[in-house]
Amino acid sequence: MVMSRQDAELAFVREARVGRLATIDSQGFPSVVPFCFALLPGPEPTIVSVLDEKPKRVADGELARVRNIRMHPSVGFVIDRYDEDWSRLAFVQGRGIARMIEAGDPMHSGALAALRDKYPQYRTMMLENRGMIAIAALRLRSWRGDGQPF
Repeated sequence: MVMSRQDAELAFVREARVGRLATIDSQGFPSVVPFCFALLPGPEPTIVSVLDEKPKRVADGELARVRNIRMHPSVGFVIDRYDEDWSRLAFVQGRGIARMIEAGDPMHSGALAALRDKYPQYRTMMLENRGMIAIAALRLRSWRGDGQPF
């Protein structure tokens, strides 16, 4: 069975360990941070990322990415694969609409389960009451170093 391009791009995203999330600040400047994420399946695939327990200089609600999403929900991200053999280079670039989800949101528990399944580090963190970023309305573009379609 041959996968569609979108299915191949989503499979690449699903398997990747880290990406770079871009948001826009109040002055219109981009801000890019690495992020861990999970891809939730469904008729409208959604990327989720939890505001985890890693050390931060400010409270979760004051993080630049959170403030930026609340002001400008349009976001971008890049998930890539680097290899010294440049024919193996690949990336998926995405755009979507982000929103913050809090504990009690119907999506929160399923998103947390997906993140814990993907990242063993999250299994020991108390994340049940932590906010999350959910990115939906995904539009994807991709490229591969071997010149083949995704």
